[in-house]
Amino acid sequence: MAQYHGPELKHCEPNLQPGKKHVIVQFHDESCFHTNEFKWSAWCVLLWWDTKQLLTQVTNVIDIFNVTHPNCKALFIFDQSSAHASLRPDALQPFDMNKGNGGKQCKQKDTIIPNNNPTISLHGTVQRMMTESGETKGLQTVLKERGFVTKGICAKCSPVCPFENEKCCLAWIFNRQEYVINQVSMLEELITKAGHHCIFLPKFHCELNPIEMYWGYAKYHYCRVFKNTFADAKAAVSSLQSCPLDTL
Repeated sequence: MAQYHGPELKHCEPNLQPGKKHVIVQFHDESCFHTNEFKWSAWCVLLWWDTKQLLTQVTNVIDIFNVTHPNCKALFIFDQSSAHASLRPDALQPFDMNKGNGGKQCKQKDTIIPNNNPTISLHGTVQRMMTESGETKGLQTVLKERGFVTKGICAKCSPVCPFENEKCCLAWIFNRQEYVINQVSMLEELITKAGHHCIFLPKFHCELNPIEMYWGYAKYHYCRVFKNTFADAKAAVSSLQSCPLDTL
C-alpha cells in the first residue's frame, strides 16, 4: 500500500515482494450534494438506497477497478449502515427466531457447532435448522441440540438485553455463538469473492474517513458563493476541485 510522508504528504510507492499485489484504498463515497440541499420548499429524492442497489453498484465498481488497476487489490472501506451490514436472507438471525419450532420465522441455513461449545462431543458437527417434518427450528430446540440448559430462560429480553450479560435470554445465547458472530455481510462476501479486501469503520467515524472532510470542505465553499442563476451554480462546482490534500 502506498504511504504519504512528511508535511507535504510525499507519495511513496510500496516495495512489493514477489507474488504480492499493490493494495489501493477505495473509501466509500457518496454524492457531495443532494437534491434536497439548499432548498426551502422541495424534497426531490425519488428512491431509497437499498442493499440490492448497493451490491449492483459495487459489482460495477469492482469491474472498473480491475480494468483501471490491473494486478492490484482494492481495499474497500465502508462506514456503518444497515445496507452495508445486511446479511443473506438465510443467515442465522437469533432475534428473528421463535422460541418453539415452526410459526412465522425465516428459514435459516444449516450451521456447524463450534469448538467452544460446552458439549465436546458435538464440536464440528453439522446442525440442521429444519426439523424432519419441515418446520424451522426455534431457539429452544437449537440450543438444546447444542447442549445448553434452556429451562427457565425467556426467548428474548424486552425491550433490549441488559448490558454486559451472558445468559439473559435464548436469543442472546445463540447470538454469541461463534458461527453466528462470524457471519459476514453480503457486501463483504461479494468483495472477498472477487479477490479484494473490505473493512468497515466504527460508528461515529468521521475522523477516520477522509471523504467526510472533503464533503464538509466542498459544501462550505459552495455555500459561500452567491448563486443567482444556474450558470452561477455550475461555476461554483469548482469547489469540488479546490480541496487541498492536507485537509484530507
